[in-house]
Amino acid sequence: MDILTELERRLIDDALERIPEEQRRVPPGVSGLDRDYIWDPTTQTLITRNEAFRGGLRSMKRGPVRSPADRQKDREIAQDIRDGLSISEITMLRHTARERILRVAREDGLEIAPPKPVAPPRRGKTASGNDDAITRKILALVDGERSLTEIARLAGCHKDAVRLRRDRLGLDIPAANAKRRSAA
Repeated sequence: MDILTELERRLIDDALERIPEEQRRVPPGVSGLDRDYIWDPTTQTLITRNEAFRGGLRSMKRGPVRSPADRQKDREIAQDIRDGLSISEITMLRHTARERILRVAREDGLEIAPPKPVAPPRRGKTASGNDDAITRKILALVDGERSLTEIARLAGCHKDAVRLRRDRLGLDIPAANAKRRSAA
């Protein structure tokens, strides 16, 4: 138990002296909350009428209690929403569902930022390097005699890259099968 200092004890005593004696204690047999509990047959729950609840009827039934870890994660999600992150960014950052993010925003009265626009894909670069440089290499190797696989090997790219440019630019590159047939 904590020990009160002399100053703290004096402040408590001063505060108690300002409250009239009859208001300091709750009389025996009376609840400090003074609620009227009423059984509601339609909802099958106890409901109460109390001035603390603005005179309305409130259900005494409680929802599921969240664990401390869940409450911490909800606070982190709420902070991310306040920081202006979109739903997709929060989902990736916190590994959580869209429904949870929407619930946290609704409970805290927060507005979620709209999704950020996605940048269009960059043109001109491929996995093997500059697209224009590969096209120039392929064009230099096209002579009507070399096969598609041979041009790909000499240009240092994949056969599909050569095939794509053949179809796109209408190049005269004989198929590998035609060359085998003529040699036989």
